[in-house]
This record gives sequence, structure tokens and C-alpha cells, in this order.
Amino acid sequence: VKGSCRILSNEKYKGDALLQKTYTVDFLTKKRAVNNGEVPMYYVEESHPAIIDKEMHTAVQLEMERRRAFAEKYNISKLDYATVNNPFAGRVICGHCGSAFGRKVWNSTDERLRRVVWRCNNKYKVKGKKSCENKHIDDRVLYQAFVNTFNAMVENKEHFIERWKKELNSENVLVRYRAKQFMGILKDAKIVDEFDVDMYFRIIEKMTVFDGEKIIVSLLDGTEIEVVIE
Repeated sequence: VKGSCRILSNEKYKGDALLQKTYTVDFLTKKRAVNNGEVPMYYVEESHPAIIDKEMHTAVQLEMERRRAFAEKYNISKLDYATVNNPFAGRVICGHCGSAFGRKVWNSTDERLRRVVWRCNNKYKVKGKKSCENKHIDDRVLYQAFVNTFNAMVENKEHFIERWKKELNSENVLVRYRAKQFMGILKDAKIVDEFDVDMYFRIIEKMTVFDGEKIIVSLLDGTEIEVVIE
């Protein structure tokens, strides 16, 4: 992932080139230094075949900015980023105070009673003092919330696809890309019984929890789907 970000931030990969990024300092040793404005730079468009097209490059930049703004808004550090084994890290948000939820393990001598729960990070921000009244939520409920959300999309795919078709004309490159992506995902999608981590990362932005009673699942295209916890 790290390498991909570096590649997609480089203008060479979209077919343009910024010339004279470095310049020779010593003509005898051929030592080169980064050009900080000491010599003129020239930006040349369409200088060579693009590895990714310009629209994709722009969409990637917008998505990177969205992720940065999301992490800043919810005070999420790199340590809180989601992984395959912990897909909800940094993506479960408190519906009361807007803080991120953190993962807690409730251990027991009886392995059958061991539970993984998520709780607002603001709940006991000050030791011994409850700062947020929101309830914790069981890990298993979050997994099921995704299953229910995806199935709701499949059951209403015609409605979603019609809306995404309209978004293909958006002036925002990322909106157009996301609509095309979601249409492809849902086109032949079937009802699922189990959590699909790859699909989760492709479509989910966040899950906002309210008192352990309902979850508002926000998709990356801006759609919000309410999941009632029974």
C-alpha cells in the first residue's frame, strides 16, 4: 500500500513529467541535488504513455484527501487504521459525541465467555469519570451489520444502480469513479450469509453507533443505511 501511494502521487504515472526536479551540483563528481527553485522547472503534459489515466490519478488524490480529512475529524492515528484482522479500527464512530470507538477484549477463565466489544474512546477519557453515555457494542454485531447492509443493497439494487447512473455525469471525478465501481459491484451481487472483508473495505466508510440500539452504516458513495439492533 505504501508503495502504491508513492507511485500514484507521482505525475509521471499519469503521462506528464516535471522536468529538472534535480540538478547537478558538481560537474566533476556528477553529484545531484533536489531542485528547490535554483534552476527553472518545466511541466510537460503528455510527455510519455501514462500508466494510469489522468482521471484515475485525480480520483486517487481526492480519495487520499478524503482519508486524511476523515482521520483528522475523528482523531484517528495510524495505529487505529483498519486491517484484515481488525476491519473496524478507526471506522466505528460514536453517535453521541463523535469520537471513534476502540476495541476492548473482555477476558474470562472460560474461553466461551471471552468477548470482543467496541466502546467510545471518550467514555472514560478522564480516569474514573464517565464522559460519554453511549453503550458498548459487541464485535459480532458489527460483522452482522455489514451483512445486513450489503444484503439491503442487493435487494434494492435497481434503486441504487439508477442513482449511480446519474452520478456518472458528476463534475467530481471521485464521485464518477465511485458510481462506476459500485455499479460493477452490485451488478451480479447475490445475498451473502457471511462477512466479506474485501467487500467491506470496498464499500464502507464508517459505522455510527447509537446506544447499542441502531447503527447508521455510511457507504463510500455517501449513502446511509440504518441497521436496527434487535
